[in-house]
Amino acid sequence: MSALLPDKLYYKIGEVAQLADVKTSVLRFWESEFDFLKPEKSSTGQRLYTKKELELILEVKRLLYTEKFTIIGVKQRISLRGKILTDAVIPPTHKTEQLGLLREIRSDLLALRCQL
Repeated sequence: MSALLPDKLYYKIGEVAQLADVKTSVLRFWESEFDFLKPEKSSTGQRLYTKKELELILEVKRLLYTEKFTIIGVKQRISLRGKILTDAVIPPTHKTEQLGLLREIRSDLLALRCQL
């Protein structure tokens, strides 16, 4: 994916928004939600993203929009340092919590079906 990105040291927020096809307000929201997205700021306050941050933004977008992850799911999938984790690396407690939640949802759906 990085081969398609312009080779620059820093990208301004407008460039990142255009490359990722999201609004700048979405990028600012993601910065507040994800600790691994902390762009530097220029002397004039302009956000300056690195290529790695741009690649992480593209991954966040893919996880949220294509894979339908929640914000919490993305936080579990990408470490605080910006390393993309596989299912095998996600802590088992999260998997257990997710399994319990899925069982609870299934039970609720079955109960609703019985009411119809």
